Amino acid sequence: MSLAVPYTRAVLTNWYLWFWGVAFMAFWFVLGAYVFSGGLPPGRAAEVDYTSAWFSVMALLSLTTLAMAIATSMTYGTSALAFGFRFTRLTPRGYALSLAVAAGVMGLLLSFIMALVVSGLFSAHFHTAITPANLPAIAGISVLSGAFMMGLATALVLVVVNYLGLRNMSFVEFLPLILSYLFGFTQLFVALPSWFLYLCPWNDMESLLYQAYAGSPATQVLTQGGSAALWWPLSVAGLVGWVVMLLGLAAVLLRRIRSVSFQEGRQI
Repeated sequence: MSLAVPYTRAVLTNWYLWFWGVAFMAFWFVLGAYVFSGGLPPGRAAEVDYTSAWFSVMALLSLTTLAMAIATSMTYGTSALAFGFRFTRLTPRGYALSLAVAAGVMGLLLSFIMALVVSGLFSAHFHTAITPANLPAIAGISVLSGAFMMGLATALVLVVVNYLGLRNMSFVEFLPLILSYLFGFTQLFVALPSWFLYLCPWNDMESLLYQAYAGSPATQVLTQGGSAALWWPLSVAGLVGWVVMLLGLAAVLLRRIRSVSFQEGRQI
């Protein structure tokens, strides 16, 4: 029993996602293009680097809203899932794959919209066309990123539902966003070791999105000054590894899902 089509339709019509994942990010793109670009050095190379950096960070944050939406949806559906796995043909594996398909489709759409908005705004501001260098790469990274966000959200929600109790859910739903801000902006300004950048999925997504838009490798800040290019195959391998691990963990946790009352989530 597959829920891929109805769940994809539900995700595509989620206005929470469209507002926080698109409209709110577009607001930051306007600030990036017309407010924060005042001290940018002249030259096309600096403009492309600046635009690509904004795209990679904002696309990452936009994709994070997908994890938050999935987490909220699963929180309200745990009881139905617990009974569905027991009394219908719906299986944990089938449900996890359906979620992954829907998240991949929405991740693809969010990233393409971010690419369209950033190329339009920044090209208009710099009076030169700054368009994505590799759209197929953006598509592939976005699908992988959507699957990662789905696996992360599912694993976090099920850990809370099965073991920690619903009182912790409000924090867990925002945890993906907190981590995206933390790792996304840290990579831009802090000298992190290369092994950390390859192992951290948020930095993998950011580096790959940057390279796909700019057409040149993402770099790491060095402690002695300057920067060094990152090798994209290792970033891809790191992200794929996290997707496989999280989807497997989600499938295991789904088999142990329990029916919970929303009264457990009351703070008073």
